[in-house]
Amino acid sequence: MCPEAYWQFYHGMTRYDYKYQRQKQARVLRPQRMNRVTRPALFNLFLGLLVGAGISLYYAWEISPVKYLDNDPYALRADYANDYLLLIAQKYALEKDIGVTRAYLSDFGLDRPGEFVAARVEHMIAAGHSTADITAMAELAKALGSDTPKMRPFLS
Repeated sequence: MCPEAYWQFYHGMTRYDYKYQRQKQARVLRPQRMNRVTRPALFNLFLGLLVGAGISLYYAWEISPVKYLDNDPYALRADYANDYLLLIAQKYALEKDIGVTRAYLSDFGLDRPGEFVAARVEHMIAAGHSTADITAMAELAKALGSDTPKMRPFLS
C-alpha cells in the first residue's frame, strides 16, 4: 500500500482534505478573536490619526497656505492697515482731493476718521517714523479736521 492510499484508508481523507478542514476551522475561529480590539491596534490607529493630522496641518500652514487676494481694508492685519492708511495719506499729499480720500477712508468703516488719523500720527511720531511719512499723515489729519499739538511741527 502506498503512503497516500494508507493515509486515505486510515483517516478517511486526503492530505488536501485535511489541510482544507484546518483552514476552515481557522476561519471559523477568526471572527471570534476579532471581536476584541487590542491595545496595540488602538495605539496604531491613534498614532496614524495623529501623524495624518500633523502632516495635513504642516501642508496647510507651511507648504500651501491660504493666500487672500483683494481684501477689504477693515480685514487687514494692523500693520498692513497702517501701511494702507499711509498710502492714502501720501496720495492725498500729491493730489489734495479730500473727496477721494474720504472715499478710501470709508473702507475702514470709521466714525471719526480725522481722530483716527491723528492718533496714528502721534503713534508714528513716538515710534520714530520718517519725517516725510509723518508730514503726509499730519496733513491728512488736518484736512479731516483733526489737529493736535504734537502734529504742528510737521505741518507746513
